[in-house]
Amino acid sequence: MPRKKVITDEMLLDFGFKYLQKYGFEKFTARDVAKEFSISTQPIYGAFQNMEKYKRAVLDHVFHYMFDVKLAEKYADDPLVSLGIAFIRFSEENPNLYRALFVEGFARNQDMFDYSFDNFKKLVLVSDKYKNLAADRVEALHVRIWVVVNGMAASSIAGIRSYNDEYLKAIFEEIITAIINNPKLVPLSR
Repeated sequence: MPRKKVITDEMLLDFGFKYLQKYGFEKFTARDVAKEFSISTQPIYGAFQNMEKYKRAVLDHVFHYMFDVKLAEKYADDPLVSLGIAFIRFSEENPNLYRALFVEGFARNQDMFDYSFDNFKKLVLVSDKYKNLAADRVEALHVRIWVVVNGMAASSIAGIRSYNDEYLKAIFEEIITAIINNPKLVPLSR
């Protein structure tokens, strides 16, 4: 009779996630993750075959947590304002994870941007306020909000600035209004 699997794939994904939260991406190896959680590397390679597949699975796990849980938290009635605030709060609560995803490139930067844009478009489609915007307006909004929110998140976790929700709400409302009301703003090339 085969031995019962003691360490599940879900546990391994949680270990990878927790490791990134604590240490970031700099030393994300099977050996380092295994050592941190007092396991051998065998379960990781047994479940995911290689580190690239493990990293991809952990990244998907992180994306779910970030986009479907943390960025879905409501901070304002306007869904795009709420998203901006939620993103900054996510970075403050998870500074090492933020650095791993947005600075060190664990998320393969284009993958992160594309995932973010797909999530953004879904939010726009279900919003009465934004659902009728042309595709180029949505893209213009996304890329500009992306730049602003990452700058604010980075300055917040670096201790340069701190932002309360009311201030963030006013900033994002101002940015969104300016972008929507300026038809000359087009999506920025990547």
